[in-house]
Amino acid sequence: MKKRILGAAFAGLMMTAALGAAAPAPAAPPAAANLQQYYPGPGIYCGNDIGCMPIAYSHEVYSDAGLTNLIATGSDSCTGSGSQVYVSSPQLPGGYDVKTPMYVCTDFGPYLPMDW
Repeated sequence: MKKRILGAAFAGLMMTAALGAAAPAPAAPPAAANLQQYYPGPGIYCGNDIGCMPIAYSHEVYSDAGLTNLIATGSDSCTGSGSQVYVSSPQLPGGYDVKTPMYVCTDFGPYLPMDW
């Protein structure tokens, strides 16, 4: 009798551990018809009319965490053409970099999404 109870308890414990260890399935991107703004990763923008392209940022670098001492500024630029479009970032000193999205780099030039 004790063996059956222990066996059932152990089986339930193993099932709970197995179910708890299962990773949730990653969320799928929205359907193309409903895609307005989707970020598959940092620095990438996807939209119905342009596909997925890199984002160009303006940079303000501060020397302190309170963002009171500005030490440098700069802006990304779009380079490449066709399917080889990417962002070129300026070389700035180390510090607290505050990035603000400026536009999306596309194969037909800089693009400002309507929802920005």
